[in-house]
Amino acid sequence: MIHPTAVIHPNAKIGKGTTVGPAAIVEEHVEIGDNCEIQAHAVITGHTRLGSNNRVGYGAIIGGEPQDLSFDRSTVSFVEIGDGNVFREYVTVHRGTKPDSKTVVGNNCFLMAGAHLAHNVQVDDGAILANNVLCAGYAQIGARCFIGGGAVIHQFTRIGRLSLMQGLAGISKDLPPFMVAAGVNTLAGLNTVGLRRAGLDPAARKAVRKLYHDLFLSENNLSQALASLDRSALTTEQAEVIAFIEQCRKGVLMPGRLASRHGGDAEGE
Repeated sequence: MIHPTAVIHPNAKIGKGTTVGPAAIVEEHVEIGDNCEIQAHAVITGHTRLGSNNRVGYGAIIGGEPQDLSFDRSTVSFVEIGDGNVFREYVTVHRGTKPDSKTVVGNNCFLMAGAHLAHNVQVDDGAILANNVLCAGYAQIGARCFIGGGAVIHQFTRIGRLSLMQGLAGISKDLPPFMVAAGVNTLAGLNTVGLRRAGLDPAARKAVRKLYHDLFLSENNLSQALASLDRSALTTEQAEVIAFIEQCRKGVLMPGRLASRHGGDAEGE
């Protein structure tokens, strides 16, 4: 199950049923779970831990040093990856930049060719990152997000659950759950298709749409809109959006003219 040209450190831990392809490299402190596939020329380095049933594509590099000028190469830091993920060709995932810190990928995520996770990024379960997505340090990607090709996420930026970034979008402010980012720092409406595919019933989708209008399309600014909300009967999804916004430190994306004209709905996924 291990190609004779693969280079595997004798201290590395390889699970049952895992295959390692030609010229792949698995270094000393790596732990790989059961039934993984490490394809040709992939490199897994650093203190990297992969769960079971992961696929690491051709030429991918998992656990490389952070691209951080302050990084001390003697630092022990980590990459932790769950189960059932796919890392396609030439994906790069860098380990944490501070001692004992880590970059984390959950379960059943799909990172397409050339996607990059910088140090201390967190990607929650079921997220999809299309080709050449760039995630800077400490970015947080919520569960079942879809990040379009070539999108750029600034350091410390948060993306809420079931949200979507259109291809080539760039953000340095937080994108709330269930919403769509387009262009540069522009909120473009709700991820209506994504919400439907995720199984939210019509009543839940209607409640999220109403909240979007109340927060982003009213005459009030965002602080005023939050203060004027009736919080006595919030749905689970409405409460999630409000909690996310109230935890923002970098500011929240605001709608552009297109979203305002179309009432805040955007086709997502």
